[in-house]
Amino acid sequence: MHKKLNNNNSYRNILKATSLFAGVQGVNILLNLIRTKLVAVYLGPAGVGLNAIYNETKELLHETTNCGMDQSGVREISLHYEEWLETNNREALDNSLKLTRSLVVALAVLGSILTLLLAYPLSLLTFSDAEHVWEFVCLAPAVGISTLICGEMMVLKATRQIKQIAWLSTLTIIVGIITNIPLYYLWGLKGIIPAILFFLAVQLIIVCRYSFAHYPFKIDLNSTFLKTGKPILILGASFVAQGFVAHGARLLIQAYINTHGSVVDVGYYNAVLGITSMFFGIFASSIAADFFPRLSGIFSNAGERRTVVIRQINVMQILTSPALVAFMIIANIIVPLLLSREFIPIIPILEMALLTGLVKTIATPLQYLPLAAGDAKLYFIAELIAYTFMVPIFVLCYSQWGLLGIGYGIFVFNIIDLLWAILYCKLKYDVMPDISNMLFFMFQTLIVLAAYLAVRNLDGWVFVMSSAALIVTSSLTSFLTFQKIRYHDK
Repeated sequence: MHKKLNNNNSYRNILKATSLFAGVQGVNILLNLIRTKLVAVYLGPAGVGLNAIYNETKELLHETTNCGMDQSGVREISLHYEEWLETNNREALDNSLKLTRSLVVALAVLGSILTLLLAYPLSLLTFSDAEHVWEFVCLAPAVGISTLICGEMMVLKATRQIKQIAWLSTLTIIVGIITNIPLYYLWGLKGIIPAILFFLAVQLIIVCRYSFAHYPFKIDLNSTFLKTGKPILILGASFVAQGFVAHGARLLIQAYINTHGSVVDVGYYNAVLGITSMFFGIFASSIAADFFPRLSGIFSNAGERRTVVIRQINVMQILTSPALVAFMIIANIIVPLLLSREFIPIIPILEMALLTGLVKTIATPLQYLPLAAGDAKLYFIAELIAYTFMVPIFVLCYSQWGLLGIGYGIFVFNIIDLLWAILYCKLKYDVMPDISNMLFFMFQTLIVLAAYLAVRNLDGWVFVMSSAALIVTSSLTSFLTFQKIRYHDK
């Protein structure tokens, strides 16, 4: 059974999983752009705004009341899933599935009840009147269903149903287009809430169809049994708390930019974050769905733990580097295409942010170590310290350099965030990037820097030929690196 475990963590399998999610995420982004366009056509600006308010409210309540089960639950099940692979004894896995699913059901009910109780104040808060109370009442089951969907996706992630997860993510968006657009067309603004509910109901049926086929649904809502899940909820709560810290830090930055600059600069700041998140999300989507469950399952084995992290970093670097160089070169085309020509001023900021893009390929896998260890306290403190650095860095950079300071802020924060992650992961878990990670990082970063200088200083055929040469060099380096490291598979 150990042979199977090592094989699951081989370069070939890590590359397959990461490439699969990268491809699927690319398709999903395209489908979301189509869906957004159709929503704008049938609902207009007012409808898009209403749709955003209801969906954001639903997501906020869902993320608050599900207690981070999509992270802590995955870790709990993954541990017993690896135990089952090694011992062929499924009892512990079945118990963990029953416990996590029971917690999810209880949290889904709690989320729905809380939404009902908050319907009136939510209407006052978002619309300054009580005319939308019934819409928020109707969102109550949406919050509960979202948590149930999260719970069954948790089961699929923890038990390595990689292809099903990738397929479901795309199918979900397609279902959203098929179910929502006709309702918007027929009912206009009145179709927003029914569209949300119908879409979630269909999504729940599809997800349960996959998860129940592999692991039949069993729960126990006895309070004594539920209390045994306290450590899972504590870890999950730290993830929720981290989300509030992250949102709070970004809100403070936006408030400073708005009061010392303009709301237009706030829009530019959010546009840069949105584009970079979309780009890196293409390659980081496999982290939560594949890497985190694998890391959680073998975390107690120090040697295997280091190997899994280093290999994940390698694969992330290999896939991200050529795309990052290409993105740097065509940023001036991508920005107007994704947004509009009004956002052309963000291009220098985006290019500055991309200079430290490869930092995320190292920092992100490292930052999952406390979660995989079940160390809720360290995870929260580590993230709190990181975001405590973030606010003064952005404030200082914006106050000194204005709009371009946003780019400088992202650049400096990314470097500090990486150094901080390396420090606490080395001290606490004896895990840090190896020489191959750092050498590849430095070489590819030089290529990204060369691409940045080419964009800033060259034009015409000189720019075209230089850009092509840089993309080929980065791609060839990634290809040869993978050919070399894959022979280290056991």
